[in-house]
Parts: sequence; C-alpha cells; structure tokens
Amino acid sequence: MPVDLKADAKDVDDQIKQIRDDLAPLEAGKLTIGEREGNGPWRDVTQDMIEHHKSSLRTYELILADLRARMARGE
Repeated sequence: MPVDLKADAKDVDDQIKQIRDDLAPLEAGKLTIGEREGNGPWRDVTQDMIEHHKSSLRTYELILADLRARMARGE
C-alpha cells in the first residue's frame, strides 16, 4: 500500500497546530498545571509541561519538514 505523504503532512500539521494551541495559555500564564503524590502537597509542573510541548513541537516540525522535502522530490 503506497504512503500518502500529503495526508501524513496534513496530520502532522494538524498536530503542530494543536500543540501550539495547548502551549499558548501555558506560556501566557493563563493556565497552570500541578501534580501531587497521594495526599502530599501540590507541585507546579507548568514549566515542565511547557518544555515537553516545545520538545514535541520541534519533533513534529522536523517530521513535517522531512515530509515536505520528500513530496518536493516527487516521492
């Protein structure tokens, strides 16, 4: 079964948009995320989530660039 690079690129681009949408309120300080173990104190993990989202964004952007390069080569 042939690979549909155009469809794959659209899916990756949609993921990039979703990550950016999720990242925006975190970076703007409009949303914070916390965690706790058991009944322990809450710990702010907002910055950890921001870094996770940025890392994911970089990965998806590299994947999208690769897909676009493959399409440009006519694969």
